Amino acid sequence: MNLYLYTNIAAIFLILGILLCALALENFTFKKISLKHLTVISLFAACSAVLTGFTYKLPPIIGNTHIALGDWIIFLLGLLFGPLCGIISAICTDTLMAIVMPSSYGYHAGYMFGKCVLAFFGSLVFLTRAQNRILLKIIILYSIAYIFQSLILNQIWMMSWKGDAAWVDFVAKLIKLPIILPIYISFTYSTFLPIRKLLKNWNTEFVWCFKTEYLLKNLDY
Repeated sequence: MNLYLYTNIAAIFLILGILLCALALENFTFKKISLKHLTVISLFAACSAVLTGFTYKLPPIIGNTHIALGDWIIFLLGLLFGPLCGIISAICTDTLMAIVMPSSYGYHAGYMFGKCVLAFFGSLVFLTRAQNRILLKIIILYSIAYIFQSLILNQIWMMSWKGDAAWVDFVAKLIKLPIILPIYISFTYSTFLPIRKLLKNWNTEFVWCFKTEYLLKNLDY
């Protein structure tokens, strides 16, 4: 029980830390988050919670391991709208899931932090000025975030309430990894392309995935 409590406390501090990092990347301002942003990320966060909840109603693919079909949306939101919007959506998604689908063992803040990691790594795709090799950056960053979330973080949180039995799920996750990771990445990239075109109608100064194009365009003047 002590381990469960300590890991929850550690996860809360980690969430605050990654939120602070997101604010630093956004120059400690909320001015780029409009009502339009909040509407879109709320819709996507709800879709993420519904999809993840639905997949957990399906039979597990290996052992007790399920395909969480909603988590890639969190990475996508970080990719499109930046670290702050991404992390806000991650927090909202996990909170919504905790209310709608309460766990039998209780709530653990670590799973919220795992979603925050996905959102944060999604935003790193457009952290630099390089606009080429977007797919390659998505593959690398999603893989790192997912492996860190699934195989390291979730394993720690699970061991805090399940004990050594959590290692059985760890083996199942290793088997699942090469199967599910390409699916998540394919969903992310194939959804990113059409949504990015739709966002062209927005003020690109306030859209994270256009920030490099906006800066380069202004440097030309």
